[in-house]
Amino acid sequence: MDEVLEKMSEAVATSNEASEPLSSSTVLARRFPVVTDASRDALLTEFGKETLNDRYLLPGESYQDLFARVAAAYSDDANHAQRVYDYISKLWFMPATPVLSNGGTGRGLPISCYLNSVDDSLEGIVNTWNENVWLASRGGGIGTYWGNVRGIGEPVGLNGKTSGIIPFVRVMDSLTLAISQGSLRRGSAACYLDISHPEIEEFLEIRKTSGDFNRKALNLHHGVLLTDEFMEAVRDGADFNLRSPKDQSVRGTVNARALFQKLVEVRLATGEPYIVFNDTVNRMMPKHHRELGLKVSTSNLCSEITL
Repeated sequence: MDEVLEKMSEAVATSNEASEPLSSSTVLARRFPVVTDASRDALLTEFGKETLNDRYLLPGESYQDLFARVAAAYSDDANHAQRVYDYISKLWFMPATPVLSNGGTGRGLPISCYLNSVDDSLEGIVNTWNENVWLASRGGGIGTYWGNVRGIGEPVGLNGKTSGIIPFVRVMDSLTLAISQGSLRRGSAACYLDISHPEIEEFLEIRKTSGDFNRKALNLHHGVLLTDEFMEAVRDGADFNLRSPKDQSVRGTVNARALFQKLVEVRLATGEPYIVFNDTVNRMMPKHHRELGLKVSTSNLCSEITL
């Protein structure tokens, strides 16, 4: 994954035809000429102008210069660049923050969201931390799936026991707080977990300010993946098994309706966790994805992209 991300950075630099090493303060020459129209500033609201001034404009840059810089950076030729500029400056559409802030510069990447999953090993966990720090520092919002990692107390090695996901999620919380995405926004990430994971009950409450602070992650967002099996158990008031991600052995049993009620109460109190109906997503998957044997296991920070 790191190799892929490095290639993405190289591709951005190459596409901008930089003749010198890029840094976060590099401003590249426009790849194509763009004719700007200053009268279109009048289309912007005062709040819009304040936002552009505060977060997006480079020193000495006008609103129309910003739109032209972005249009030229991501277009195929001069005509394309002019069309894109016209669309943006007329407010027919507005690019996402990474595109608008990073276009034509040496900073960041033009991508808003990234998804990854954590392998069930210390090496896999540390690799995910490193990857997420790299992504957050370049302007990415991250959704990380923790459902492969064994729950607390499960066997590991010859006679060891796992510490579960919560301590590792807390480290990711601290890393997220530490990484700032330039001056635009703080690092942002979400952790996703299956409703059947043995630590689901504690995971639901990681953003609640009450309880053991050492087992909280107040700077992370979190989401829960709900299955048809669980929702049917909620409907029937039946028990529901919590299973090890390692071997699917039953690690505990809860009343599904009570667990769902707890989830709803936490959402009322904190606004989270996000909810993704995993089986529904997989049923609605495009045919060519199903034919390849693909299966969605998680979602991104904002729950509109799946992996």
